[in-house]
Amino acid sequence: MIYIQEDGQYIIVKCEKCGAEHRKHRVSYKKYGDEFHFNPPISCSCGITERIVSKESPNPSTTQPQDYDVIKCPQCGSTQIHASNKGFGLGKAAIGGIALGPVGLLGGFAGSQKVMITCLQCGHRWKSGS
Repeated sequence: MIYIQEDGQYIIVKCEKCGAEHRKHRVSYKKYGDEFHFNPPISCSCGITERIVSKESPNPSTTQPQDYDVIKCPQCGSTQIHASNKGFGLGKAAIGGIALGPVGLLGGFAGSQKVMITCLQCGHRWKSGS
């Protein structure tokens, strides 16, 4: 049940399932802060029964993740992704070895700490943060 308003000696609540409004007299509930405790409980014709109704409605931003909280593949939009370190680059090592000799082989480690994200749906790869 969703709290609608207090109207004199009555409270009006609405059923979340079917939308029916219920008007209950003050003798059928006790108020504790922002909560209304009903005795007997409110019973709707659709089968919903509530004993406690709160003035505070749940905040949808805390109950469901927002789109910006979910990482998606920029190509296909899938949320099935895998993240791992880039690792040793054989191409960079070969170029470094040719240019600088054995010390240049260490160039294969350049950028090895970057995180690469791979989409498990389409195989697209991209760097994290880009």
